[in-house]
Amino acid sequence: MILTDQQVKDFHRDGYVIAKGFYNTEEIKKLQDMAFNDDSLYSRAWDKKDASGTVSKVCLWQDLGNDFYSMFSRGRRLADSVEKILEEPVFHTTTKIMMKEPFVGGAWEWHQDYGYWATDNYHLYPRIVSCMIAINQATQENGCLEVLKGSHHIGRINHNTTGDQKGADAEFVEAAIARHELVKVELEPGDTLFFHCNLLHKSNQNRSSEPRWAMIPAYCAESAKPFKDNPLSYSPLEKVEDDAILNWAS
Repeated sequence: MILTDQQVKDFHRDGYVIAKGFYNTEEIKKLQDMAFNDDSLYSRAWDKKDASGTVSKVCLWQDLGNDFYSMFSRGRRLADSVEKILEEPVFHTTTKIMMKEPFVGGAWEWHQDYGYWATDNYHLYPRIVSCMIAINQATQENGCLEVLKGSHHIGRINHNTTGDQKGADAEFVEAAIARHELVKVELEPGDTLFFHCNLLHKSNQNRSSEPRWAMIPAYCAESAKPFKDNPLSYSPLEKVEDDAILNWAS
């Protein structure tokens, strides 16, 4: 089960595509049971302040293994879909779990992932795709992602520090908002958002009583592999079959 030809066309036109029900109820229930009871996610998480000082938590890693989370990041369903988008082999860059807690979860400022992937990790070409898997429901009330449709066609925008985050140049963002449709990406558990690394996106603070958690594996095309050594190491992606999620046992 990978993206259809039409979904790939939509991705290239809009900079993103939403695959509804990409993971089934049983798979997501297992992910929820694991993530919501995994104290190590909190102990390893970084606190990221937005411009107002409100905090979101992010747990990020690069190395994949035989752990449960890696069954998603290594899964053919996800990786083959990205290879279909990019039309070449990919390797894994990072996986992160975003934890936006009830009432206190901070915002993420307008940015492009390539705004820091290019300068921090020396990816020469913007051929990187992130895949946001909704662990639980994402709504406007709990700070769902917001994107500017088609803004990836602008190209990379310079980024500056905003709080603990890197935000896109405000003047360019203002011009992009005037020219591109704002889409609020509400997701049900298991829905997956594929988005281009130059797509402008942000999210608001979580003012609801419900958390918003998402797992986001990212993949880079072989042609965009870093041209210079950097803090991250890159290794070939060893895929697993999709039944690995439900067959996994600790």
